[in-house]
Amino acid sequence: MRIAITGARGTVGREVVKLCSQAGHHTVQINRSEEEHDGTKNSEMRIADVASDYDATVAAFKGCDSLIHLAAIPNPVGKSDSLVHNNNVNVSARLAKPPFIPNKQQSALIGFRAAAENGIKKVCYASSVNAIGLAYANQPLEFDYFPIDEDYPQKPTDAYALAKEEAEIQARAFASWFPGMNIAVLRIHEVAPLKDVQKEHKENWDEAGVKQLWGWVNPVATARACIKGLESEKLKGAEVFNIIAPTTTQDTPSKELAKKYFPNAKIKGDWGNDNAAFWTTDKADRILGWTHDEKE
Repeated sequence: MRIAITGARGTVGREVVKLCSQAGHHTVQINRSEEEHDGTKNSEMRIADVASDYDATVAAFKGCDSLIHLAAIPNPVGKSDSLVHNNNVNVSARLAKPPFIPNKQQSALIGFRAAAENGIKKVCYASSVNAIGLAYANQPLEFDYFPIDEDYPQKPTDAYALAKEEAEIQARAFASWFPGMNIAVLRIHEVAPLKDVQKEHKENWDEAGVKQLWGWVNPVATARACIKGLESEKLKGAEVFNIIAPTTTQDTPSKELAKKYFPNAKIKGDWGNDNAAFWTTDKADRILGWTHDEKE
């Protein structure tokens, strides 16, 4: 494949570029500003601000047959709601084909639309577990049930969660708008080695631990999920997948944590007798063939 990768110099992006190169794919690394070539084989660097410049994004995607769309504001803390929302959803995009969407009166996620204009059919989009309303919520967290699957009701009360939910809606719309376009929407948890997330949860228990349900995902595992999202023959249209490690950062049984901090949540089946993750990943395994094998 010839894969366009937005946000290529981020934590996940760097791992994606590395794994793609090892698999023999050609990558086009797309960033907002000029970057020196990192030495990766079969890779080139291009510039485009995918949050605001549609024409440059279309040009950056030229010649590619696949897209891994990672570019976004990953952490909204300390940033205005308007910046977080507008950057992550790209609501003020100026689209270059008026017959499809007239001028600035409509909105679209630049990455999806630019991919469609280039005839790209395979897309992987980095959403977030926060799409349901989680770590940055402005209201007390309440959960209907555990473990959380991809059909869990979304209840955003912050700009970041709202932006991710809207982007997921747009993914479904583009898959219908451009038949044959398949979009793997990955709800990714905190990307870092286990020991780093454990340290963060210990030092900031309520905000980093409790409000994120003690979850984590290894960077390499996340990169593998992105590539699986392009390779899967079972993926049809736009589908959401939880991408998270199968265990929490804690030794305490998850059912015990759930009953202590979220006593109103229903516990499904025999979940949580060990330190199982608060999310299911069966769908990613079934459709993408992805499992989180990394232990650290």
